[in-house]
Formats: sequence, structure tokens, C-alpha cells
Amino acid sequence: MLPSLLLTTALVTAVPGDVPRAGASPDELPLLAVVAPPQEDGAVHAVAEPPKPPVSRTVRVVSEVLVAGAAGTLTGALGGYLGCVGSLSSHDSCSDGTVAAGALSGFGLAVAAMVPLTGSYFDARGSPWVSWFGEALGAGAALAIGQGSASRLLWVGPPLMLAGAVLGYELSTSPAAPVHKGSVGMVTVVPSIGPDGHTGLVVAGRF
Repeated sequence: MLPSLLLTTALVTAVPGDVPRAGASPDELPLLAVVAPPQEDGAVHAVAEPPKPPVSRTVRVVSEVLVAGAAGTLTGALGGYLGCVGSLSSHDSCSDGTVAAGALSGFGLAVAAMVPLTGSYFDARGSPWVSWFGEALGAGAALAIGQGSASRLLWVGPPLMLAGAVLGYELSTSPAAPVHKGSVGMVTVVPSIGPDGHTGLVVAGRF
């Protein structure tokens, strides 16, 4: 009995004081603190691009006239050539009316496509339907002026059709929407640890 008591006393006195003993109350246990390693804040710098300055109406109209006029001239020449080939007679002569019809058809199709495309490239937001209606009015005026003369129709038809298409498209344009200019400062991404142990990211910034 005495040797066992001496051995127990020696073991108890040999244990360090900061090691919890069996049967000890929770108040006597040492407090353990878990400290997360420091993490660097990730900073993302965002710079707002300046809005593209709007193009003036003069530049847009000149571009529509030049682009549509050039495309219409090429397709009109092709249409006139096809009309001439299709109307060749035994004397190797072309019909003036067929040539004029082919040339004006090719010119009108190119103008109807290129005027809205060129205007939309400059963010004009015009109506293609109004542009085509203006082109049709120009063609009607050319027919009235031509009075059945194919050569006169070829001279007055393309300018009036092009002018009607451009004028109709420009009259149907809507004003550009106002651009809200905003400045973006510094956006900071901070990692965080919740009370339940889940980690996440907190985004904060100055706008």
C-alpha cells in the first residue's frame, strides 16, 4: 500500500502544471487561442474608359453618301452590263431601257443596304424603312423627270435615289442616350472567417 501511494505521488508531481489532468474542471483547463495567419488584402484597381465621342452629323452624312454612292456605282454598272447582255439583238445592240432598268436596280439595291449600314456604324439608330421610303420617293421623282428617256433617267435617277435614302435615314435618327459618367476608385477584396468557421471574401470599394 505504501509503495503504491509513493509511486502515485511521484507521477503527479512530475506532470507539468499546464497539462490538463483527468477529472479537472473546465475552469482549470488552459485557454487555447487559434490565430489565423495574416493574409494580405488583394486590391484590384479598375479604371473606367472614357466614352467614345459622338460623330458629327456632317461626317456621318458624307460617309453615307460616299460609301453608298461607291457601292451603288459598282452594282449599277454590273446591273447595266447584265441588262445589256440580256437584251442583245441580232445586230449586237443593247436596249437602252433594259440597260437603264438594270443599272437603276443594281444602284438602288446597293444604296438601300449601305446607307443604313453606314449610319448604324456611327450609332445613328435611324430607321431603314424610312430610308427605303425616301429612296422610293427619289426614284419616283426621277421617273417623272425622265419622261421615258433612258439616258435622262440614268443621269437624274441615281442622285435622287441616293439623296432620298440618306435624307430619310437622317430624319428618322433618334437622339443618343445620355452617357452616365462614373468614376471607379479602388476595389478591395478582403478574406474573412465567419464565426462558424466558414471562409469568404468581402468586397469593398469606392465608386
